[in-house]
Amino acid sequence: MAHILLVEDSPEVSLSVSEILASAGHTTVEAASGKEAIKKLRGAQFDAIVSDIWMPEMDGIELLKEIRGSGNNIPVVVISGGAPNAPLTYTAPLAATFGANVVVYKPFEKAELLKALETVLAD
Repeated sequence: MAHILLVEDSPEVSLSVSEILASAGHTTVEAASGKEAIKKLRGAQFDAIVSDIWMPEMDGIELLKEIRGSGNNIPVVVISGGAPNAPLTYTAPLAATFGANVVVYKPFEKAELLKALETVLAD
């Protein structure tokens, strides 16, 4: 199965997503921000990234810019519930513009996240 970098600032969401991924046989390494994710990307190989957008220090859009700007084509699944100043109708196109392969909206079902990950890993 896949080795996934999970980038999520909410401990509860991170735990939930990790459990979903583990139930499908995937392993995860967690990062609480885009900055932490960049450090982890430099030190290990991952098959895909599952990332929130709205996080402290470095958000998911900046993370996508950094990843794609370095020429890294790793598959990225963005998970987002939007933000008070950025509704989902803004979030999805923005994430796609900066290189997200798929956007999954919070709250999501287990099957929906796993299907999105399966899709990006198959490409």
